[in-house]
Amino acid sequence: TTNVTFSVSPDTFTCAELGDNDVTITVTDDAGNTATCTAVVTVEDITNPTVVCMDATVEVDANGTATIDPAILVASSDDACGVAAISADIVDFTCDDIGTPVEVTVMVEDASGNSATCTAMVTVVDLLAPTLTCPADITVNADTGDQYSLPDYFATGGVTAVDNCTDPVVITSQTPAAGSLLDPGVYTIAFTAEDAYGNESTCEFELTVDKALGINDNSINLSSLTLYPNPASDYVMLSNPKNIPLKDVSIYDVTGRLIKTIDASQTTLEMTIDISELASATYMVLINTEGGQITKQLVKE
Repeated sequence: TTNVTFSVSPDTFTCAELGDNDVTITVTDDAGNTATCTAVVTVEDITNPTVVCMDATVEVDANGTATIDPAILVASSDDACGVAAISADIVDFTCDDIGTPVEVTVMVEDASGNSATCTAMVTVVDLLAPTLTCPADITVNADTGDQYSLPDYFATGGVTAVDNCTDPVVITSQTPAAGSLLDPGVYTIAFTAEDAYGNESTCEFELTVDKALGINDNSINLSSLTLYPNPASDYVMLSNPKNIPLKDVSIYDVTGRLIKTIDASQTTLEMTIDISELASATYMVLINTEGGQITKQLVKE
C-alpha cells in the first residue's frame, strides 16, 4: 500500500485575499514522487459589520442650514475586513427642523457589501442672534417747541434686524421709546432684537438734539411751514401759507447724510418736492428761509 500526502499552498487567507486566489495542490507518495495541480480558492466576507449610534446636536449657520458628516453619529463600529463607508438617510437640515429631534438612520458598509444600521436622534438648534444694524451718530434739530419727537427707527428702517431663522424679527425694543419728546442734549438710543429662539443682539447710536433753528423771539415764526402728505411716496408738498421768503430745502437721511438740496427761492405759497427716487425710510427736511431754518421729519413710503 502506498501512502500519499497532500499539501496546499497557500493554505491561509486573510481579508487581503478577498476574491479568487490560485492555489497549488501537491501530492507526494512514500517514494517521494510528486504531482501537482492548481485550483482557484474564492475568499468571501459574508459577516456583517457591527455599529452603535449616538445622538448629536447641530447648529444651523447664517443661511439657516446645517450639513452633518454621518460619522459624528457613530459611537463605535467594527468589521472583520474593515468599514469602507458610512452613510445616513438624512444629512441636510434647515430651520424647519428646529424643535423636534430628527430620527436619522445610519448605515456602515464593508468592501464586500455587508452592512449594518442603527438610528440616532439629531437635534437642530439656532444659536445665532439677529444681525442688528444701527445708523451712525445723528444730529437733529428740535421741532417747534424746542423738543424732538423720537421716531420709531425699526418702523422707518433706520434700524434693521435680520435673522437666519426668524423672518421678520418682531421682538424688538427701543430706548427711549418711539414718540419720546427729547429736549436739546445728547442721548444714547439703544435697541435690542430677539429671534424666536431667545438669541438677542443689541446696538446703539448717539443722538444730538439741537435747538430748533430759526425759532426764537427775534425771528419769523416758521411753524406755519408744513409738509403733506406725510408719509408720502412720489412727491411731498411744502405748504407756505404765510408766504415766508424761502431759500432752499435740504433732505438728510437718518445718518445725517445730505441726500439732495432744492432751490426754493421762487416758491410762494406752495412747492412740490419730488421724492420718487428716495428709498423708503425716514428723512429730515431742513427748510432754509430768510428768517431762519426749521427741520421737519418726512417718512417716505
